[in-house]
Order: sequence, then structure tokens, then C-alpha cells
Amino acid sequence: MENLFSDYKKLLNQRLDTKPLLLIGEDSIRYDFFYALTSNGVSSFEIEVEVPMDENCFIPRKNPIALRKEKPQIDLLVKSEKLQIAVEFGFFRENNNPKGTINKTAKAVKMFNDMLRLSLYKHFTTYPAYFICVADYKMIGHQMRNKYVGSFPSNYYITNEFIDHQLSQKCNMFDSRFVNKYKQLNIELTAKIVYNE
Repeated sequence: MENLFSDYKKLLNQRLDTKPLLLIGEDSIRYDFFYALTSNGVSSFEIEVEVPMDENCFIPRKNPIALRKEKPQIDLLVKSEKLQIAVEFGFFRENNNPKGTINKTAKAVKMFNDMLRLSLYKHFTTYPAYFICVADYKMIGHQMRNKYVGSFPSNYYITNEFIDHQLSQKCNMFDSRFVNKYKQLNIELTAKIVYNE
């Protein structure tokens, strides 16, 4: 994995040498990871994108108007002899207005939602799960006011107490499909930094 992440970093740096982060889209950072995988011996047909999650991983909202949205997906899945992983991507940067701000708390909650999804996917499939995040200087060091979790980026231990606190907030952005499943299973999540450059 070290070689894979090192190659990914090189590809990102090459991209950033030609274009500022502000002008890069999330699909580009996904593509760079896809390319790093193929450069490390994974065949393209062994990589799947936007893969529907196993139905054991969530509790549907049962909204008849939004049936299509009831099939949440994992960003990227690798199924090879060499490597089996599930990946979600985060891209945290300021918006297209250089003088604008970044909603850091919303980005952090998005990250925790993705980590919840990945932990549930891992729980039911045993695939190692990775949240790959590219962030700008405005996000680095962000600390949520509640102090339940460390500043960004950190090793995170997501407890039911933290989730309950976030659910009680006005701007609760947790996805109930995963929170309800998470609580049903009564598990807690540990997310460790494996590569930080």
C-alpha cells in the first residue's frame, strides 16, 4: 500500500504543477488513484466505480419518491488477487471564489458519513476500507467545536456519543440510513491515518 499511496502522491503533485487545486474537480483525484492502481499491477477490469452497497449495510428510508437514491454506492472497489479494498474520496477545498470560505464543519461531517459507510461496508464484506482525502490549507487543522474528535486530519474514534451529539445539532447532516444501521449493530468506528503527505 505504501507504494500505491506514494505513486498517487506523485500523480497528484504532477497535476498540481499544471493547475491550481481550486480548478481541479473530485473526479480528477479519483482518476489519479485509478491510474496509481493500474501502475501497481491492478488491471482496469478489477476496479469498479460507483458500486451499489450491500443492502445489509444500511436501513432504507423507504421514500417512494426517491427509490433511486435508496441504493447508496461506494466510490471505488478493487477486487483483484493482489488487492481487495473499498474506497471513498473526499475533496476539501475552498469554492471557486478565491475570497470565499469553505464550510469546514459540513466537510468534516461528510467525511464522518463516508467513514460510517465504509465501516459498515467493511463490517459486512471484510474489505479493508480507505477514506482518501485531498484537502487544502483552509481545511487542515480544522477542529469541530464539540471537541469529540481531533482536528483534521487525525486518527478518529467515532462513538455513539459523538453521533448523538451531531444528530442533536440544527445542521445535522448525517445520513440516517447508515446512522440507524450503525446504532442497530452497536459498533464504534476507529479510523487511522495510513498516509499523510
